[in-house]
Amino acid sequence: MMHATPQRVPHRDVQAWQSALECALAAHDDEVALARYPHVAHAFPSSSPNPYTPDHPLLDYRELKAWATDRGWHVRPAPERASRDEKYQPPVRFSRRPPGGRLHTH
Repeated sequence: MMHATPQRVPHRDVQAWQSALECALAAHDDEVALARYPHVAHAFPSSSPNPYTPDHPLLDYRELKAWATDRGWHVRPAPERASRDEKYQPPVRFSRRPPGGRLHTH
C-alpha cells in the first residue's frame, strides 16, 4: 500500500494531498496501486459530511475518477482489501490504463 501523506500540511490543503497522491502514483512501478481511503479522501473531499468518522471527509469518487483518468489510471474501491475497521472506508485501487486503449474488466 502506497502512502500519499504530504509532509507538515493541514488536512484541508486539497492541493497538497493531490500532489502527494500524484507523486506516490508516479513513483509506483506496478500496474496496480492501493491507497488508503483517508489519504485519497483528503485529496478529493466530498461536500457531504462523513457519517462514519469526523477524522476525514467522505471521498468524492466522481472528482477522483476524472483526475485519475486524466493521469492514465482507472480507479475503484478495493473492499476485499479492507480490514474490519475499514469496512466503510476501503482502500482505493489504482490500475494503469493501457496507452491509447480502454481498460477491460471482466
